Amino acid sequence: MEINDVNTATTDSALLRVLIFGYSEFSQLMSSVLSSFADEATFKIVDAIVGSSVEIQGHIEAFEPDVVVSAGSNARYLRSALPIPVVSLNTTEWDVYNALEKASQVAQNVHFISFEKAYCVAHAAQEKLGVSITESVYLTAEQAREQFYLASKKDDIAIVGASLVCGLAHNKNIPSFLVYSVESCRETIKAAIQQAKEWKKREKDHALLSWLLLQSQTPIIMVDENGDSLTLNKAAREHLSLSAKAELDLDSLIHPIGGKRETDGECEINGNEWWYHLDTINHGQGFKPMYVYQLYRKKPKQQATATQEKKDKHELVFVSKEIEGVIKQVKAYATSPSNVLLFGESGTGKELVARQIHKHSPYSEGKFIALNCSAIPSELFEGELFGHQDGAYTGSKRGGRKGLIEEAHSGALFLDEISELALDQQAKLLRFLQERSYRPLGGNQEKDVDLKLIAASNRSLADMVANGEFREDLFYRLNVFNIFIPPLRARVDDIEHIASFKLTQLVERYRLAYTEADVFSHIAKYLTAHHWPGNIRELENVLERIVAYLHTVDDIKRLEPALRQITPELFSAPTQSQFYRGEGQLKTQEEALILAALEQCQGDKHKAAQKLGISHTTLWRRLKTIKQQ
Repeated sequence: MEINDVNTATTDSALLRVLIFGYSEFSQLMSSVLSSFADEATFKIVDAIVGSSVEIQGHIEAFEPDVVVSAGSNARYLRSALPIPVVSLNTTEWDVYNALEKASQVAQNVHFISFEKAYCVAHAAQEKLGVSITESVYLTAEQAREQFYLASKKDDIAIVGASLVCGLAHNKNIPSFLVYSVESCRETIKAAIQQAKEWKKREKDHALLSWLLLQSQTPIIMVDENGDSLTLNKAAREHLSLSAKAELDLDSLIHPIGGKRETDGECEINGNEWWYHLDTINHGQGFKPMYVYQLYRKKPKQQATATQEKKDKHELVFVSKEIEGVIKQVKAYATSPSNVLLFGESGTGKELVARQIHKHSPYSEGKFIALNCSAIPSELFEGELFGHQDGAYTGSKRGGRKGLIEEAHSGALFLDEISELALDQQAKLLRFLQERSYRPLGGNQEKDVDLKLIAASNRSLADMVANGEFREDLFYRLNVFNIFIPPLRARVDDIEHIASFKLTQLVERYRLAYTEADVFSHIAKYLTAHHWPGNIRELENVLERIVAYLHTVDDIKRLEPALRQITPELFSAPTQSQFYRGEGQLKTQEEALILAALEQCQGDKHKAAQKLGISHTTLWRRLKTIKQQ
């Protein structure tokens, strides 16, 4: 039996998943207590005595549990076969006595077949209940079957034991009594939920640690007070290009010996300039503090790349009318010196559109300088944007440094995620937009600049203004021209086109023996059916995982059966929240989603509502609001 519908469970559900294995009587007893835990977990009960790892794996893949509950030899086998927690139902002496008492009322001979250990209460119950009680202990399911076979030869017999034993007795029409109680089931579920919570926490902690040490592209260094103990993550070893000897001196490169450790600052390592952020870890009394540096490259290494590779990297790939409309706006707004504001969900390609504006503008001969506003600490923002004079602050580079505004002079400055700027940062940016001049940190002279400013956000700045999170005067300065970039789900025609383009690059990079067309033919139907909440960035990630898998197994016939494991998001049903992500989506985005769905469904509102993941009534209200009913 199954409690709750697992097919409708969403990935953002807070409920734990508990998978229960047991025979029918055990299942019935266990199901009687599950409703008490409905607000903490969703349950699935499998009426089975586990016989093979293949059978287990099928249930694990279908339900994806956080913990497994069973009893007796079933639990023992599951614990040896599964990496996730397995909680065994605990039998008490009181449970045993109650079961023996029930058995004594129907037979003079009671055979108690117990798992793993004998119970003292069995001997005492024989005298009190006035019946013959035989107890035998088993460790494996095969031993339990042998003991039951011997017991079944007796006359006037009743069986007491776990679900496996009771199931055998039921098949032989021999009276049987389960050794478990409702209370022991309830306590087992409590223990299972607690273990599941602890397991998930450990799993998240391990994933975070693994990411920080092995997958993060941010160089991270941890040292002790004296610089004697040094730990580097994989990115630090790769990006800093240090020899074994240089690693020993790394702390002194960032933090001068005997000097104060600055929370934020700049340093130079192997000829590359970095800015860093320092966090101090205090373990508590008796432990020395540890210092963790995160390094961010100020000027990425210039690598010689072919002209075609540069073009491909920033090429805007599309066939849809929606993006064709965006390009028309780009060409119209690019010729003006006024600011342009881009709006679109994360991963829709806002930077690529910004580069198109730069390309079609009078500033195309100048540099395109991009700045992610959410990636720079508030303390470093002003210096990064406006630059600084020599000695402007502790740890600053000798001789001063150009800011990004000066770098972008006669070109374009792209401020991505501008919604993440703090209010004090917004005030500094506003003054520059008003005056088109700036003053470097530590300087006393204004510098004029001429550039094309492009800003982007995945949040509604108008709503942020209404909530007091964004300056109204800055919003109007930025919002001279605005362009909405529709999400990938609203321009389905582009999915195949972008996928083919990216696959061609990936197949070449991984040197696959298969062509882009070979790979695409196996995945096309899954790509076009997916909702793509992560937009083009998610599509790129999915394609690279697929190509990496083929690079490993080198057998394209195995690709489609393995897709559910490689790309589980392609098999997850979209939720309504994925269609309206973030606070205060612009009305134009809502219109684009709904009208695109109606067009794809040829005006069928019922099908459009299903495609959008909303009810027909909700769609009707939306259409009425935008006057399309």
